[in-house]
Amino acid sequence: MTALAFPKTKKYGKIDTSGLAFPKTKQKKARQSHGKSIMQKEKCCYITGYTGENLHKHHIFFGAGQREISEKMGFWVYLRTDLHEAEYGVHGRDGHELDLRLKRECQRKYEETHSREEFMDLIGRNYLD
Repeated sequence: MTALAFPKTKKYGKIDTSGLAFPKTKQKKARQSHGKSIMQKEKCCYITGYTGENLHKHHIFFGAGQREISEKMGFWVYLRTDLHEAEYGVHGRDGHELDLRLKRECQRKYEETHSREEFMDLIGRNYLD
């Protein structure tokens, strides 16, 4: 019985596939361009003005492909960790009002330079009426 010949491993345990009949090629993930926020100019909590550490980038419209739209169009703000993740934060159980507030303010800001129809084409919903 002969021993099986496995490909040699590179540093950190990655397998060298160059000797295989159909070597795998490395695929790079397409990078999103990080648009500037239309809501704020400086890195501080949008709600409190806190400028310390642990600020989270909150995409105002998220889910079902909207996070990418938010990133591209600048529909995001920095929030303190608690305003982002705690029970009363935008992603928390009691954060619905704060979430709606941010959506409305973002739509108002966008409509200063664009039409409501353009906003509706992007997001698919009107938060102001």
